[in-house]
Amino acid sequence: MVQVTAHSSPWPQVALDAQQAVMDSIPEYARLNVMDWKARYPPGSDVRPVAAECGLMTARELEITDMAIDATDIIAAIKDRKWSAEEVCLAFGKRACIAHQMTSCLAEIFLEEGLARARELDETYKRTGKVVGPLHGLPFDIKEHYRMKGHRSTVSSVDRLSAPPETEHNTLLQTFEDAGAVFYVRSNAPQFVMHLETHSFWGETTNPWNTKLTPGGSSGGCSSLLAFGGAPISLGGDIGGSLRAPAAACGLWTLKPNNQRVPRENQAVSLGLYQEGITGSNGPLARSLRDCHLFFKTVLGVQPWLNEQSLVALPWRESALFKATRPIRLGLMPNDGVVVPQPPMRRAFASLVEALKGDPRFELVEYMPFEHKAGVELAHELYFPDGGKSKRALLASTGEPILGLSEWILAHPAVTDHTLDEYSDLLCRRNSFRARYLKHFNESKVDAILCPPSYGPAQALGTTKYWGYTSIFNILDYPAAVFPTGLVASPKLDPKDPIREYLSDYDKYAAEIYEPETHDNAPLSLQLVGRRWHEEDLMHILGLIAKRLPLKL
Repeated sequence: MVQVTAHSSPWPQVALDAQQAVMDSIPEYARLNVMDWKARYPPGSDVRPVAAECGLMTARELEITDMAIDATDIIAAIKDRKWSAEEVCLAFGKRACIAHQMTSCLAEIFLEEGLARARELDETYKRTGKVVGPLHGLPFDIKEHYRMKGHRSTVSSVDRLSAPPETEHNTLLQTFEDAGAVFYVRSNAPQFVMHLETHSFWGETTNPWNTKLTPGGSSGGCSSLLAFGGAPISLGGDIGGSLRAPAAACGLWTLKPNNQRVPRENQAVSLGLYQEGITGSNGPLARSLRDCHLFFKTVLGVQPWLNEQSLVALPWRESALFKATRPIRLGLMPNDGVVVPQPPMRRAFASLVEALKGDPRFELVEYMPFEHKAGVELAHELYFPDGGKSKRALLASTGEPILGLSEWILAHPAVTDHTLDEYSDLLCRRNSFRARYLKHFNESKVDAILCPPSYGPAQALGTTKYWGYTSIFNILDYPAAVFPTGLVASPKLDPKDPIREYLSDYDKYAAEIYEPETHDNAPLSLQLVGRRWHEEDLMHILGLIAKRLPLKL
């Protein structure tokens, strides 16, 4: 038995047993002396080197899982018979187990199931000479709340630990499996799946770049696992920043699409039926821009709109900007008018703007934020229109303790119980806000907005409280991508600001909690936002920006 480390929250015994079961599912050949390795790498360390230093992985396995190799490379190597699907699954499975022991990133490990699937794929390829599909042999991490056949989805709620296994995959998982993907782990998500951090009864997930910091949330188990090298790609979701915050915190790539492009009906187990005011989007966390393309081409290539009425029938297209003769008009929004970003984020933004100056492919213009404070407050109101009663009742039914960030979001002044008439009025206010914002966007005449993905880099555990840089684009349902700049936070380059006049209470909070030494080595990422239904244009623009990356100090 691998002993779990003591947890600060008084979880019910059933939750502690579930944590222990995950640790016990780690094969003997992938087990660390956790206390010893955590002593060598105390809080605040970059724990990514542990995979190579622990001696559990062969040189070939380290090569297969190297962060310089993306999912597209892995698929090509399997097709060229350089690697087998089985050895690729084993390599990522080992590294995922090591990652979990150092960062608490997983909620389920089922490596033998993945290896059996990989062996089937190898046999099929050997017998027929043909790959099963575009993802043949690719290890694919799945956020724990998605429906997976034969597996229970808890949504990080103790209440669902007794739930029966799902009888079938959801649409996305079935699409990936049909395309040849291999499932072997599922990753942690926060309580309610509604934090921009990742802390639940499964554990508090840390950032492998710096374990004093969060990997973001709610898809933070995914991002932590990917950043450690334990998966080449992951499926996550985004209703307030849950793809973009983790990608930003861990130096990864993502695209949150419009919520009617990728299947979403019956995709994830729900803890409530009242989140139609803002609907989440499903998307990838990936090592590269081209892996994001791979995700969307695979999903949209099977025409999912034929089987899900809420989806718009839009295949993955060539960008309309691809043959444009005019420059891309890029709107620069260094802050949202509510919170001034912390020094590392300001440096990353200014560095990219400087790199793009003089590039004839871009016209850089100022983009003024429009009613962002009102939009963010409206989003909070829409997330919990029953005032959070159902969430509190769920916790009370099992004795699950409410975590600090859960209490913060439920106690937000905008979170109130609505009557039916009040909820109808709330939706009307949402629609009016969207119309006003679209008018502003059109009058700005920009192709995309470049802005921060957060008020800072990955934050100290338990402190991430302002969602405005991401949630504003959820309430608007605009596609938004996050990408790594190649820069990292540095106490020397990013000293703390002097006391100044603050834009809001959130602004004051973000300024006061910033401590340069705490954020050392945190990746610095930025966000690109586009027009609805124009994900391909956004990806094209990002491809042009990527030619300037990685940025240098």
